[in-house]
Amino acid sequence: MPFQPLYMTESKLTIDGTAFEAEVSGVRLTPTSSSSTWKGLKAGSSFTKGGLATWVVALNLGQDHQLAESLSNFLYDNEGATVPFTLEPIAGGTGFTGTLTVQAADIGGDVDAFGTATVSLPVSGKPTRTIVAIP
Repeated sequence: MPFQPLYMTESKLTIDGTAFEAEVSGVRLTPTSSSSTWKGLKAGSSFTKGGLATWVVALNLGQDHQLAESLSNFLYDNEGATVPFTLEPIAGGTGFTGTLTVQAADIGGDVDAFGTATVSLPVSGKPTRTIVAIP
């Protein structure tokens, strides 16, 4: 099978059942892993173990505080709530689902520029992959 690198266009992002892809310019499911090492006094007595990754949904978004249903207002109004999400990097292709905790995003910005924000939304556990074969 020939390799097909991911090209982010026409992606789908739903949070709590609402499609927000038109308000997002970038989305990443980002794992963070940790490890711990214990060393003894004798040479060779060193032990390292890795833990399971923690995940976040990282978003780059355009701010809209006028539209009641905007992502900016959703994040502000629902801070602390746990809600389902779905990300399809290629719409109709393999997707990832899970539950995230809503965090508020930046408000405001620089003169003569669009108001943008970045936010990292913690995911409960590991996202579930839903595989869809694309011919």
